[in-house]
Amino acid sequence: MTLESCWQCGAPPTEATTATASTKSQPLLGLSHLLASNDTPLDSEISFICDVISDGKGLVDALSSQIDNLEAVVARLIWKHDEMAQLVRQHRAILSPVRRVPPELVCDILALLLSSNDDDTKIRPPWHLGHICGSWRRAVLGYPALWSFIIVPSYFPSNCRPPLPMIETQLIRSANVPLSVCWSSHRDGDLPGLHTLDLVVSHSNRWRRLLLHISHGNVWLDWLRAAGGRLAALETFELGGHSTRIPDILSTTPSLCKVFLMDRNFGASPPAPAIPWGQITHYAGSFTEDSQVEIVRRAPNLVSCAIGFPDWVDSFAPGEPVVLPCLRRLRIEMAGFLPRLQAPLLQELFCSCSPMLHGQSEILPFVERSACSLQTLSLMRCSIDFDLIAVLCGLKSLTHLIIEDQDESDDDSPRITLFDDLAGDLCPNLTSLAYGFASAFSRSS
Repeated sequence: MTLESCWQCGAPPTEATTATASTKSQPLLGLSHLLASNDTPLDSEISFICDVISDGKGLVDALSSQIDNLEAVVARLIWKHDEMAQLVRQHRAILSPVRRVPPELVCDILALLLSSNDDDTKIRPPWHLGHICGSWRRAVLGYPALWSFIIVPSYFPSNCRPPLPMIETQLIRSANVPLSVCWSSHRDGDLPGLHTLDLVVSHSNRWRRLLLHISHGNVWLDWLRAAGGRLAALETFELGGHSTRIPDILSTTPSLCKVFLMDRNFGASPPAPAIPWGQITHYAGSFTEDSQVEIVRRAPNLVSCAIGFPDWVDSFAPGEPVVLPCLRRLRIEMAGFLPRLQAPLLQELFCSCSPMLHGQSEILPFVERSACSLQTLSLMRCSIDFDLIAVLCGLKSLTHLIIEDQDESDDDSPRITLFDDLAGDLCPNLTSLAYGFASAFSRSS
């Protein structure tokens, strides 16, 4: 449809309208010399020019009116177009495969949220998952475990009230499933809300995991005292923070089996609270040599153990090794501590090997003394030399090997020998190898 057609129905203009427009445009041809110059018009031309202006203004006004009408029509068409597009989207959503996912599969998908995140502090309740569709909302509301991770908020006393209603809703939706309770404090003066504490502690009989992450010192968690004697379901206790102290609430925890007293980077551990070590199966902590020996001696049922030290140790004191008959996985910050341990069922060993302490030389005697069938060996900050090759030569059961090379020297002969031997029969059962330099090596490999 052009401007010469009807704006409403698209019909061509009438003959009278065409003739009028043609007649009005003809005189303009006789004035072309005036339009192309600065000449003064003749007196006989002035009245005619005025008529042209008057008629033209009327035509401009008529066209403006038509344009306004057209814009109104376009606006109505756009509105109708958007309304219909929205209707199409809404009806297309009805046919979305997401709505047809079986409820049991929805629950499996939602369960992945609880197990796929390595950083517990980033787990959040599924407030937005219920917006997908009605079936998902019903699945979310009917899956109590999704609401069981309770984050106790920190706030300065001058700040607004913490989100108590959200935690109340979580506790209701979590029904009677075990709870994971997390509190993080990153600034002096951070305090958990008193009303929130009262509410969360009142459910301490349901606590399965208690995670406390404090990044500043001299913190006294006296508010935990109210949970004492009510932690029969507690299985995991994690405390990270230098000089963080807690009241005696763990000595009467019959289900406690996992204790982590350090941050993720083997930082200094807080003072160890009273813990029933005899029932602990998983432990991580960063303490002095004597404290570590005492801990592992009192924890014979350890299955997984991570041992760190708050300060550099030039040499470890000799002594009878502590036998850990159930240990399957050992992570140790300084391999020089290995002579103090014996683990006949060990399968995975992760250790840092400082050349200053000749840590690599302790690995093979430890494995031989333990008489274990080591399957996974991860060596951090190690030096590739012929002594390492001799160590690997004695580990015939090894299937997974991770090496972080801290020496970027030009002498590649030990490395060449190592990889040649690995390609041969150095570790005949080896199925995977990860190798890199310390400056650019991912420890998550």
